Amino acid sequence: VQQPRPLLPLPLLLPWQLMEGQLDEWMDAFHAMLAFSHPGLTAADAAGDPEREGALDAVKAAVCDNINLFMEMNEEEFAKYLQTFVTDVWHLLMQVSNRPGQDNLAMAAIRFLTTVARSVHAKLFADPSVLQQICESIILPNLRVRDEDEELFEMNPIEYIRRDIEGGDSDTRRRAAADLVKALAGAFDADVTALCTGYVSALLQEHAADPGKGWRAKDCAVYLVMAVTVRGKTGELGATTTNRLVNISDFFAQQVLPELQDAAINDRPILKADALKFVTTFRSQLPQQTLLALLQPCTALLASEAVVVHSYA
Repeated sequence: VQQPRPLLPLPLLLPWQLMEGQLDEWMDAFHAMLAFSHPGLTAADAAGDPEREGALDAVKAAVCDNINLFMEMNEEEFAKYLQTFVTDVWHLLMQVSNRPGQDNLAMAAIRFLTTVARSVHAKLFADPSVLQQICESIILPNLRVRDEDEELFEMNPIEYIRRDIEGGDSDTRRRAAADLVKALAGAFDADVTALCTGYVSALLQEHAADPGKGWRAKDCAVYLVMAVTVRGKTGELGATTTNRLVNISDFFAQQVLPELQDAAINDRPILKADALKFVTTFRSQLPQQTLLALLQPCTALLASEAVVVHSYA
């Protein structure tokens, strides 16, 4: 049973005129909450149920939600506190593990950075070393598939499909990380695309070195390519606007098509699901002849034992 999330008093519910005189006090309190740590609480959370959200994590997630709302609603007034909270949230994410009990905290913290990246204050991330650290320490770890995701794929395929392809992934780490990629690419197109291209190459090399064990690296590469490439999409057409710096056709031919043409239809099922999702997403960008040639391999995947794969096919 998951414990109730703590409800912090929300000053945003009050008229802004009544808050102005107390804003420093609120921000000081939020800063203190984000910076607070207690070895006993941390140790207890780490030793307990990995899917249970700790009390301190829940409080910090609520603070992140609050400052994100401040940033969205009162950006001008919040600006003087921004550097402090970006630093707080950055340090927080460096300490977050991949256990499910910290999902809410990770998502709330990443959403705050995404909001900043979409604003006029995106310049806080302009330094190439900062972008590199964000990619390596925040985006990639949260894009990687976890044991829990693999278990969901196998044990609850309907829920996996709902999250993965039907837009029900709004509360997942992957979605939060992908949104951060899109926000940063919107502000620093060439730099972020170049960084992501390098990471995709490294992930694919990791997979090529040991395809049996390295499939998670390729899965991450596919998600990263989609995150940095899609700029606009609709349910009817898939991706309608794409990143001109990414060669979709080359990636499809070299990395996606081989998964679809693999005669062993029950091997690496998550990669096959990724490949089908890639084709569905970029169906308006791939040549018609290419799509027609996919009918046979996609038809073969209808016989896959994996519910997600034959559903996507």
